Parts: sequence; structure tokens; C-alpha cells
Amino acid sequence: MRFFQTAYFPSLAYVRAMAFCPQPQLDFHEHFVKQSIRTRCEILSSNGVLQLNIPIIHNSGSKQAVSEVKIDYSSSWITDHWRAIESAYANAPHFEHYAHDLQHLFDQRPTYLIEFNQLIWHWLATALGFPNEIEQCAAFSGELSTDKKEWLGRIEGITKPYTQVLAKDQKFEENLSVLDGLFNEGPLLRKHFLPLYS
Repeated sequence: MRFFQTAYFPSLAYVRAMAFCPQPQLDFHEHFVKQSIRTRCEILSSNGVLQLNIPIIHNSGSKQAVSEVKIDYSSSWITDHWRAIESAYANAPHFEHYAHDLQHLFDQRPTYLIEFNQLIWHWLATALGFPNEIEQCAAFSGELSTDKKEWLGRIEGITKPYTQVLAKDQKFEENLSVLDGLFNEGPLLRKHFLPLYS
């Protein structure tokens, strides 16, 4: 058994770890960590790696459990994220296949962060062809890192290099959001790193 944070369009390393884990559990009782994978993902733009962040409604002064964190819709972040994703991947071979589903996810506008991230995970699991139900641990696990960069960064060997539409000088950018893999590779992405298909 292994415990995972909730994640916004998670990195390839995160998805790979989930796929290799026989009993993954999500810890919704952990204290929320700002500017981490819980609200942040990385895509490849024409100017290099770009971070997309979901704004949240801050609880003044006190720590919040992830399950209590609400999304802040007072800004135009949904439009901004969609435009950034579309600009980055409109020319990717599989963008049109997933674009409608992605727009539908953004249209849901759930109140809580975990609700949105769960919708994302269910969509990803369906797209990649593995079970989409992940257990939630009954209480705070105490086993999750507070490192904001966990699962992010240029982790080597997560996938075999694939063609990225905006890669400069053919340099492969490792461990971006799974969106990068899906838009560039489509369903074949699972054969790069998922044990179920190796």
C-alpha cells in the first residue's frame, strides 16, 4: 500500500507510480501544501516549461485539510489554463481527440479541489485504460512528503522519449504533465511506462 497526494493533471512520474502500485490510496486528510502538485502542473509551451496553478480560497492563518480546500473562481484561471494548453498543444497529433473531454472537465467547476482532481483522474484512467477507482485512506496517513517539488522536476527515465511538438532543438523534456504525453502520443502513451502493457 502507498499513499498519494491528490494532483492536478499529474506528472508522468506520478501516473507511473500509481500504475505500479498494487494498492494506491489517496490521503485527503493531509494538510494542504501550497504551490505543489495538488494545484500545479507543468506543460511545454513555446517558451519552455510552463506552470499552471489553480487558485484556492485561503483559510486565514490555519492549516487546512486537503478535503476542505475550495477552488477560487474569482479570476479567469480556467480560460487562462485552457488557452495555454490549446496554444501549446493545438498542433499535437492527438489534441483534437482529447480537447472536448478536457473542456468538459473545466466546465464542471466543482467547489472543492479534491472533486476537480478526482474528475481529472477518472478521465485519465479511462484514457489510459486502467481502473479509475482509487481508495481514500480513512484517516491522516502521516506518510506524505511536504516537499512542494515532489513528483515534479526533470526526472529521467520515466518514459521513453517521444516527439514533443514544441521541444526545442529536439531536446526531450522529461516528466511533464501527463497531458503532454497524451496529446503527443495518445493511447500509445501507456506502452511507454505502464506495467500493465509492458
